[in-house]
Amino acid sequence: MTRVFRSRPARLAAFFALVAATALVADAAAPPESPPKSEGKVECSMFGGTVSRNMVNLTAKDIPGKFEPEDKSVLLWKADLGSKAYGGPTVAGGRVYVGTNNQRPRNADRDIHRSKAGVVEPVDMGVLMVFDEKTGKFLWQAVHDKLESGRVNDWPEEGVCATPTVEGDRVYYVSNRCTLMCLDAKGFSDGNQGFQGEKYKEKTDADIIWQYDMMKEHNVFPHNMSAGCPLIVGDTVFVHTANGVDDGHINLPSPNAPSFIALDKYTGKLKWKSSLPGKNIMHGQWSNAAYAEIDGIKQVIFPGGDGWIYSFVPETGELIWKFDGNPKDSVYELGGTGTRSDYIGTPVIYDNKVYIGLGQDPEHSTGISHFFCIAPKKEKVGKGADISKVLETRTKGADGKDVIGERPNPNSCVVWHFGGEENRKWASRDFKFGRTMSTACIVDDILYISELSGQLHCMNAQTGEHYWKYDTKASIWGSSYYVDGKVYLATDSGDLFVFKHDKKPSKHDELEGLTATDLKGARKEIKARQQQVADKYLIAKIEFDAPIRSTPVVANGVLFVMTEKTLYAFKQKN
Repeated sequence: MTRVFRSRPARLAAFFALVAATALVADAAAPPESPPKSEGKVECSMFGGTVSRNMVNLTAKDIPGKFEPEDKSVLLWKADLGSKAYGGPTVAGGRVYVGTNNQRPRNADRDIHRSKAGVVEPVDMGVLMVFDEKTGKFLWQAVHDKLESGRVNDWPEEGVCATPTVEGDRVYYVSNRCTLMCLDAKGFSDGNQGFQGEKYKEKTDADIIWQYDMMKEHNVFPHNMSAGCPLIVGDTVFVHTANGVDDGHINLPSPNAPSFIALDKYTGKLKWKSSLPGKNIMHGQWSNAAYAEIDGIKQVIFPGGDGWIYSFVPETGELIWKFDGNPKDSVYELGGTGTRSDYIGTPVIYDNKVYIGLGQDPEHSTGISHFFCIAPKKEKVGKGADISKVLETRTKGADGKDVIGERPNPNSCVVWHFGGEENRKWASRDFKFGRTMSTACIVDDILYISELSGQLHCMNAQTGEHYWKYDTKASIWGSSYYVDGKVYLATDSGDLFVFKHDKKPSKHDELEGLTATDLKGARKEIKARQQQVADKYLIAKIEFDAPIRSTPVVANGVLFVMTEKTLYAFKQKN
């Protein structure tokens, strides 16, 4: 297959989706009292599946692992999207929801215009498209005009980037206009519910229940794009606001605007807000919150745009604990040349522990990063306790300037850490773990996490022991996803990789014990070891005709793969 992909600026639009998007849980209203070691339900109603955001499905069987995209023995249907699609897919209530743009308009007689050059073209809008789960039939869509402020807040042609959350007959997502939306999952088929001032009211338009404009209500300033995958716990919906810097990438226009908010899911009324991390935001904020009850303490966990993680009391917004994922002497620099990062991926809660890696805007490319396993013990948290690995120290240098250092934190809750500098001979780079936009998936105490640069790592979730890594040789914006004994991972080269899951993986260290005496010999040995990993774990590499900047998901026994322009549904028909 010959694939020609257009070049484009790598914007933060995926985050969500960050980046990003996948799931499996039918009802997040009643979170488990004690998060199970691994999870999996029938549907895909939110990013990460459950409120603990673990990218696994333990229910589905006979999911295709080797196939071609147009193979009729497995292809149920496919549907055209816009020219960019990052948010979703979400599957619930017999419908599939995706965030995209309007470059292939469904309402061609309405959502087009004549450009200044006199060319008839689609109107640039954000779109939430909804399809029938069984047939792929287009049902309805929500369309959103672009922000008048332009690309500084709403990058051209990126569309809706957030992954929707569905609960019952309600659909929640963040639009490209930095507005948290609550829609009727049935559209206008059951009449006009809630809000009555919709701009469009045809049968294929969206029925708005309520909407909450974060820019209007709180002076939020989203950097380039709004993206947040709502978390619902009980009667409350939690979301990031995307508050960030302006187009100069230095000034923070709204340092006092909230970064994290909690709303009543029925009315959209504000319950609480937090302006952390305030003036310390480095760039933007496009991650997602997770919920857990850890060591008897119920908490909602937000990654911040300063590289810290913040845990709050869900009902009040009171800070429980905070965690700094960066070394104290790390420095954030424009363009990604620095050593300090923030979060694009979402925290995963597994076995009363929090798992997350640091990353940056994909335009900043890769660089040194870190992945953490944290166990916030009851006796160490509360009243905003700092549970970071280390604490900052300051001394005066010979020039009279402050020298920043660090010392062990006696209150640290770090179980293990992977990353930092790689100093071993023959290493191809000077760090162990690169920046990530991905969310981990954990099953059988085995953790899978990918890097932006294309590396997939397999580790022990309890100890951090590193088993193996595989280089996909392409950027990864989505996350690894476990189902049916396999791990699926897509790249922006349009490749879907399928790996064999092993409950007791063997260790393959490409650098340990090399016998080569020169670079050529070392490369030969390393290549042979990399091939051993491929031979043992790689099941298939499936080529699609467009970039994939989302996460494949499985719902009701069907594998959904969303490229930038097409949504596919696959099922083993035999």
